[in-house]
Amino acid sequence: MIRYAFRLAWSNLRRTQNVTLPFFLASTVTVFLHFLIMTMMFNPHVPEIRGGATLAFIFQLGVFVITTFAILFMISIHQMLLKKRKKELGLYTILGMEKKHISLILFWENAIQTTASLALGLILGFVGGQLMWMILLRMLNSPDGLPYTFSLTALICTTVVFLGLFIVTTAVSLFQIHRINPIELLHSEKQADKPVRFLAVKTGIGVIVLGIAYAIALLTNNMFTALMVFFFDCLLVIFATSILFESGITFFLRWLKKRRSFYYKPNNFVAVSMLSHRIRRNAASLTTICILSTMLLVTMGGSAALFFGEDNALSESNPDDLTYTLTGELTSSKQDELAAVAQQLAAENNVVLEDVQIYSYADAYSKLQDNVLSPFVTSDYLVGLRSAVIDYGYDVFLIQADTYRRISGQTAKLQEDEILILTGNEQVQLSDLTIQGKTYAVQDIQRDTPFSCRKYNNGGGTNTSNSSELLFLVFADEASLMSVQDYLQEGEWESNTRIGVNYAGTLEDRTAFYEAFNQKVRALDAPVRYATCLDYDRQEFKSMYGGLLFVGVFFSVLFLTATVLIIYFKQISEAMDDREQYLILQKVGMDEQEVSATINRQVILVFFLPLITALLHTGFAMPLMQTLLVALKLTNPVFTYTCVSVCAVIFTIFYLIFYRMTSRIIKKEVAF
Repeated sequence: MIRYAFRLAWSNLRRTQNVTLPFFLASTVTVFLHFLIMTMMFNPHVPEIRGGATLAFIFQLGVFVITTFAILFMISIHQMLLKKRKKELGLYTILGMEKKHISLILFWENAIQTTASLALGLILGFVGGQLMWMILLRMLNSPDGLPYTFSLTALICTTVVFLGLFIVTTAVSLFQIHRINPIELLHSEKQADKPVRFLAVKTGIGVIVLGIAYAIALLTNNMFTALMVFFFDCLLVIFATSILFESGITFFLRWLKKRRSFYYKPNNFVAVSMLSHRIRRNAASLTTICILSTMLLVTMGGSAALFFGEDNALSESNPDDLTYTLTGELTSSKQDELAAVAQQLAAENNVVLEDVQIYSYADAYSKLQDNVLSPFVTSDYLVGLRSAVIDYGYDVFLIQADTYRRISGQTAKLQEDEILILTGNEQVQLSDLTIQGKTYAVQDIQRDTPFSCRKYNNGGGTNTSNSSELLFLVFADEASLMSVQDYLQEGEWESNTRIGVNYAGTLEDRTAFYEAFNQKVRALDAPVRYATCLDYDRQEFKSMYGGLLFVGVFFSVLFLTATVLIIYFKQISEAMDDREQYLILQKVGMDEQEVSATINRQVILVFFLPLITALLHTGFAMPLMQTLLVALKLTNPVFTYTCVSVCAVIFTIFYLIFYRMTSRIIKKEVAF
């Protein structure tokens, strides 16, 4: 019996290649991706890459996501295939097979497919691993000499995961076979879905929930709030999509039935009736396709924006090649001495020193509203869709006229009640500024100074703030400055020193200069509070966001594979189910051209409704995405929207190609 069951299982797989082959290919791709990402995670040379710790964490996260998704995906697809075979399995019982014989056949079918896909996926992972490793090193600008290492641990883990999947799917299949009535199996495909109740109420709830989700995405411009609401917003979108694809579509189809001019046409009548017949099964598949497509677009678009937005992100955190913030003031003699040291080290390490900027200042994050500058109060920091921090927050830097003259080379003749404003924000237009009840006349607003314009951005300053949020206030003397400083810092008096250095040379010489100068700065009496080096940050950036893009591509391939497979199985199985109905329609007078037009209407709705909805979800998600990316220093929304749009266009092209391929297969299945 075992040999007979094996031969029958092999025969079934060959006979149903239009179903089993796509499932086999999808399983192979999943094994390949899982093995490849695990091999990267266990590669002993990852720590040798600068930023390797970050990269290792990204690989660990990738393994977790891919493993979880693979388990859910493979189990759901296997169950989908089993449901489509109920009539065949019922026929086996009518012919005299016992349930244990059917279980044995299903066991061998699953075993053959699992073994073949696991073996081929591991072979492809072993062969393609070297190429993927080279691509990763190139993306990270890492040395090409780091070897690719085969990981036996990755091989064992991948094998265990997919053998475990084999055991789970087989057990579930056998359990279902032993509890189903054979007569129910034979007639399961002819059963229509139960009618959806409370259509108007459910549709209204879906529209309201989706509107709330969209509103949250559009109105949340606080990056801290965005981190809190992102996953909640995703759940709202999934919930609303599920409701609307069931109740909403049913409501829409019933509305179409009431339009006599539309409904009572042969092609429309048949298409709408067939869709209404199994709307619940359609709804689950359409929701899955839509959510997977949205996940693909958001993942790929966000990863691409982060990776290719390197210059934008680095310029936000690195106004100069080398930046330090020291806690405390350096005397003028110490500042001159440090500048001379920088000149000496530059000559010793063959770099050209372009600019050295050293000055003391006081700073406070403050609120500028209606020409009044004041500290934030507790209510301003309340987490919500909007807050005063977003609308009115500025990084305010207080400097003396002597500091302004020494750095800019210009003289500011200020009275006690006058100030000079330096900022790159074109929206700041002030003739006077009130601080703690005292009004200062604004002598001038300068937007192009060494304070607000640095080598890599218009920010300058001492931190990572966007240049449009920086205000330098120049006061006549120390006494005028200190009174304002004490008010804005709320009694916590503190001054700092900024060091900004720009230089040119080879990467090796630049690194040597940085290491030598860094030792000198660290030896100063004033402790270092904040420091950045562009060259080191660039490599760390590539390790983090290059790794994210690398893993993001894996996720996108996995999501695309799942989307394509679900669409294919759904369409091909429904085409096989509908063949008998289309045969009846031809017998009662519908010609082949009309049948083809009816098929096209169904396919177009099933194909393009999830695509249009996914694009709509992605469009409304983009502002929230951009707010999240601001936390990662990607502050250019146009660039982010461009990356996501390009990914959407590419995905749509692939989607259309697959639509053409699938529609031909469906027409072939129902051909008479």
